[in-house]
Amino acid sequence: MTVEGVLVLDKPRDMTSTEAVERLKRLLRVRKAGHGGTLDPFATGVLPVCLGRATKIAQFILEGDKRYEGVFELGIITDTYDLTGEVVERRPVPELSAEEVTRVMEEFVGILEQVPPPYSAAKYKGRPLYQWARKGVAVKKEPKQVEILEFRLKSFDPPRVFFEVYCSKGTYVRSLVHEVGLRLGCGATLVELRRTQKGPFRLEEALTLEEVEKLHAEGKLAERIRSVEEALSFIPAIVVSTEMARRLRQGRPLSLNVLGNLVRLQKVPRRPRVPWLRIVTEEGDLVAVTYYPERFSGDGWAEMLRVFVS
Repeated sequence: MTVEGVLVLDKPRDMTSTEAVERLKRLLRVRKAGHGGTLDPFATGVLPVCLGRATKIAQFILEGDKRYEGVFELGIITDTYDLTGEVVERRPVPELSAEEVTRVMEEFVGILEQVPPPYSAAKYKGRPLYQWARKGVAVKKEPKQVEILEFRLKSFDPPRVFFEVYCSKGTYVRSLVHEVGLRLGCGATLVELRRTQKGPFRLEEALTLEEVEKLHAEGKLAERIRSVEEALSFIPAIVVSTEMARRLRQGRPLSLNVLGNLVRLQKVPRRPRVPWLRIVTEEGDLVAVTYYPERFSGDGWAEMLRVFVS
C-alpha cells in the first residue's frame, strides 16, 4: 500500500520529533517523511507528519499557529526553563491570587520580541544552541517577533499554574513561562506541555504510535491519513476554470490583476491567519498555492509557491 498524506501523530514524551518520524518511516516503509513543526522531547501531543508527496506541503503546515495546554511551577528557575534542566535558583513564592497571576499572563498577549532559550534547536553558526550551551558557551541570539493570541489561566494550585496558550509559529512556551515567572518575582519553570493543535490539526484526530501500528496491521490506516487537499483546506481558496487550471499546471503565468479580480468576485476571506491562497478547480482538485494578493489589482505576475499536477 502506498502511504501518502498527512498523519497526525500524538508524539510521546521523551522522544524527539525526528525520532518519531523515523519510527513511522520504518513502520510504514515510506521513503519520504517530514514533520510540520518540532516538539521538544519533553512535550507531547500534535505532530503532523507529511508522508510521500505530502512532504511538498510541509512548508505551509510549519507556518500554522499552535495551541498548548501545560503546567508551570513557581519558585524554580532552571537553565533550560523546564524540568529537564538543572535548577539554577530557588526563590520564595509570594502569596498570589489567581487574579494576580491572570493579570500578569494577560500582559504577554500580543506581539512580543522573544529570544530563543539557550537550550533549544535554534541555530547559531550552523549548530543548535543546545550544543553551544553544553560546552558552556553563552550565545547571544537576536530576538524574533512572535504573537501570543491567547494566554489563559485554567486553574491555580500554588505553586503550580495550569494554563492554555494559543500562539504563532516560532513561539517558545518555555521562554514565555520563564518571563512570566520573572515578572511575578519568584521565577517559574515549565513542568508539563501538550500541544493540542498545530494549524488545522487537532489532538482529537491524533494517533499514538501504538494506534498507528495497530491500524496499519489491520489495513485501516489510510482512513486516518489526510490527503494533501484536505491538509491544505485551512487556506482560503478561489475556483478557476478547467482551462486556466491546465495553463497553470503547464507553467503559464497568472497576472496579479486576474488573481485579484477572482478574489474580489468570489468574496474570498482573509482568514485564517495565513498569507496564501489555494487555487482549485470546480471539481475541488488542488491546482496550486500562491500568495494572497495584497491588492485586488496590480501589475506583474502571481508567484506560484507550489503547483500540483493532477
